[in-house]
Amino acid sequence: MAGAGFPRQARLLSPGQFKPVFDDSPFRASNREILILARPNDMSQARLGLVVGKKNCKLANQRNRFKRLVRESFRHQQELLTGLDIIVLARRGIAELDNRTITQQLTKLWNRIVSSHKRPQAPPCDVPPSS
Repeated sequence: MAGAGFPRQARLLSPGQFKPVFDDSPFRASNREILILARPNDMSQARLGLVVGKKNCKLANQRNRFKRLVRESFRHQQELLTGLDIIVLARRGIAELDNRTITQQLTKLWNRIVSSHKRPQAPPCDVPPSS
């Protein structure tokens, strides 16, 4: 899989890059343990940000394992996610899941984000329909 790395350009790094996604994320997918927020960007690639709090994942090795699994899953799906800024948030209970379950859940959530992103957007309300 060529180009499936995770370079610096594929990451959300600063609070200024995270803020627009938190403030306005038209694409969302979630389950009990994971929330994904996504927003279109003007770039030719997807960018990923991770939020894994100590409150939801107590031990550092658990937080690191989750982040590693998310990054790996993102690398495999990155071609489908082109043009999106994405934030993945861990919720309570994520530490109790095994690697396979987390990977399966992430794949389902990526697919939901992709399908909602590819779906045509509704026109704004103030535009009259063309006849």
